[in-house]
Amino acid sequence: MERLPRYSGTAGIISAFLLLLFLILGFVVPGTGATFADPVRTLTFIAQNRWEWRIANLLTALVAGLAVVFTAGLRNRLREPAPTRAMLVLYTALIGFGGYALASFILWKGGNAMASYLAKDQVAATHAWLALHFAARGAADVGNAFVGVALILAGWAIAETGAITRSTGRLGIVTGLMTLVVIVPLARWIELVQAVLTIAWLAWTGSELRKT
Repeated sequence: MERLPRYSGTAGIISAFLLLLFLILGFVVPGTGATFADPVRTLTFIAQNRWEWRIANLLTALVAGLAVVFTAGLRNRLREPAPTRAMLVLYTALIGFGGYALASFILWKGGNAMASYLAKDQVAATHAWLALHFAARGAADVGNAFVGVALILAGWAIAETGAITRSTGRLGIVTGLMTLVVIVPLARWIELVQAVLTIAWLAWTGSELRKT
């Protein structure tokens, strides 16, 4: 327990770095627009670039796993000044991380399977891929909903109690609100802003947790 803050802080910083890599890789791997505009092109890309596809989805799963350690440390820090909110942050975040991990594994395994099936039956493969993508999007939206709430609760507790630097709490609230906003499909730049805010919050809060 004595080393939990340092371990969790390190996990937060590593999560921020991996999320940054995922963001950079997102400019190479087809995103939502490409999926709906031309599923055949997307599946062809996956078939030709299986390692990029695996890495992109593996990064999401790794971030979700490391974020569990980060949240455990944050909950430990908030447990004394804000016990109820600390508990809610942990439980809502865990559900959200589960949604993210499920989405990444659906896309990882389903994308590879449908890319292999594309040559046998293009119509069936594209229809199955769209169904898989909708399922993954639903799981990711569950993640966004619960993680958004967890961020708002954590930010509120930090800003009110000063358990760590209050500015990180205010950033957490803004990041949580943006995470809830991206549940509704809007402009791509909004998702980009939300990702950048998440990276900044993870890195900043992780460094604050490591100080003690």
